[in-house]
Parts: sequence; structure tokens; C-alpha cells
Amino acid sequence: MTPSVDFKYVAPDTQEFQQMQTFAKSFNHCILPSPTTSVHAMYRGDVCFGYLDVVYVPVSYPAFHPALTRPNDVIKAMAGWKSHIQLSGKGGYVGVPTEEDNGRPNFPESTMNKLGLYRMKRELYIPN
Repeated sequence: MTPSVDFKYVAPDTQEFQQMQTFAKSFNHCILPSPTTSVHAMYRGDVCFGYLDVVYVPVSYPAFHPALTRPNDVIKAMAGWKSHIQLSGKGGYVGVPTEEDNGRPNFPESTMNKLGLYRMKRELYIPN
């Protein structure tokens, strides 16, 4: 019989958290303590074989009406939103679809960089 997979919350500022950080380094990963994440260790029996970083940060998906939006509106809106989330202390991410939407191309990475936003080189999936 195959052992089940169990999940255990790892509280920050504990010895167990420090052990998880060392464990992550052993396979070239990094766990940083943060008020917007929690860490859950994955166990098979008594063996920890991985972990999950659970991120509790909002993701903003901007949408601009093409007939009503000027290029400068996008620049001002995104700069204002970036300042808002930084000053509020809430953090957050800005998401853009990875494929064309309604035949219109999305912002290329170079445009996002000019807006002061940088690609995290991660993909997000939602349970179906």
C-alpha cells in the first residue's frame, strides 16, 4: 500500500522553518519568510519530500478599453497603481494573459518592463 501524502504547516520564526530553508537549499530552492506567504511541508510517511509556498497576494489584471484609452493613460494608470500597491504595503502582482485575447495582442514583455513591471518567469494554473 502506498503511503498517503500529508501536509504540515511550518510556522515562521521556528527551528522547523529554518530546517525547511536548509532543505530547500539542498535542491537549489529558497524559502524566504514573508507576511504574504505560508509554507506547508509535504510528507510521505516520516519523509519530507517537498514543500508548498502558499502566496496570499492579490493579482491585478488591468483592462483598457481600446476606443477610450490613450497610450499615456496606460502609463499613468500603471505607474499610479504600482505606487498605490507599494505604499499600501499590500504588495501584489500584475497579470497579463499569455495568449492573444479577442485577436488583440497583449502587452509584450518590453512594454511591461518600460512600465516598471518585470516578468517572474512563472506560470499560474487554476484548478478546474
